[in-house]
Amino acid sequence: MVKVNIGKWRPQDAHYGFYQETIPSGDIVIVRRKVGEPTDYLHPNSRKLRIHRRNFGLASTHYSHLTPIQKKELKYVGEIVSFVRGHSKSDTKFLQGRPLFISKDTHALDETQTQIPTPLQICIVLTDPDLNPIEGDLRLYYLEDGEWKETTHRLLSPSYWLFPTVPRNKQLYHPIGADFDYYDPQDPDTTYLTQKELMLYHYHPLTLRPIIETQILRPNRAGDLCQISNEAGEPCPNHWMNVDEEVPDEDETWVGNITTGQPQRDLYRLETPTPSLYAISRVIIVIRFKRLGSYPYGEPIYTILKTHNQTFEHSPGYGSWEYLDDLWGLEENPATNEPWTEQELTDLQVGIQSHCWKNWDIKYAGRCTQLYAKAEYYAPQ
Repeated sequence: MVKVNIGKWRPQDAHYGFYQETIPSGDIVIVRRKVGEPTDYLHPNSRKLRIHRRNFGLASTHYSHLTPIQKKELKYVGEIVSFVRGHSKSDTKFLQGRPLFISKDTHALDETQTQIPTPLQICIVLTDPDLNPIEGDLRLYYLEDGEWKETTHRLLSPSYWLFPTVPRNKQLYHPIGADFDYYDPQDPDTTYLTQKELMLYHYHPLTLRPIIETQILRPNRAGDLCQISNEAGEPCPNHWMNVDEEVPDEDETWVGNITTGQPQRDLYRLETPTPSLYAISRVIIVIRFKRLGSYPYGEPIYTILKTHNQTFEHSPGYGSWEYLDDLWGLEENPATNEPWTEQELTDLQVGIQSHCWKNWDIKYAGRCTQLYAKAEYYAPQ
């Protein structure tokens, strides 16, 4: 980059001044700014400017202390923030990632002389009662203003869950685990952790369910909706034939919205369950899906079900570029908040809601290759 120097300030009709600024490469550039704004050139002895430059440096150092994963997570977090233009004129702008963190940290130093707390990075292993790792889902919530809020979670490897941006100094933290054949004995009442306890919490054990009978119900005919525009295999209204296999065929047959920004839905009817002597303890909707595109965030596939003429949805999260299974367990019918009945299971429709987004460098979509329901009947306790 060329080094430019100007000997003296030159007044202009617009009443602008010139000042020098050193950029990270070491070169010097000349920047033009209104005279009324505090600049290095016009206000070299300004106390306010010195404090702001010091706080900006502290905030930049503070950001450097974040882990690489935390920086990646914050890259796509954005907020509208206010700032002051020259002559105390206020305005707003949209910031995200590093500029947002530094802006908020600088503001905190300006106002309270304390920096914003950096998030915690917590890793918890999902296990059985003997602390043997098991595959499943683990979520972490924190209590804020009387409301439980979920933190971002990432699957490092089977059983190992990373929570990279857990807010500090919350009243309580609450991990909840789930797995196909296990239940969480600590949900919803017992595992309430303080921040200090959470930082020492490494294993979350689940208990094996006393299952006495299981039925797998696969799609066998079209349901009330067939909107999804893309598939490999049978077209509408026979999309159910692309996701009904017992052994997933991955990319050989699938359904998914990969061309439009509007969400699209499919619903499929299921095989009729065999009458059982036991009550239904839980219904699990299982989908096998993967994400497409370069954008690592955004939720490409939702699981949906229809019961009592109401449609409910479940987000399996961001997913992976490789096919993964997601399980949506429901111990009660979401329309009645009562245990499932045989008739409700017979009338149940399941499906997916598929999303596709293409905007500059933000591109993601999803494919679903397998979908079924699993009804579990437990022995009386």
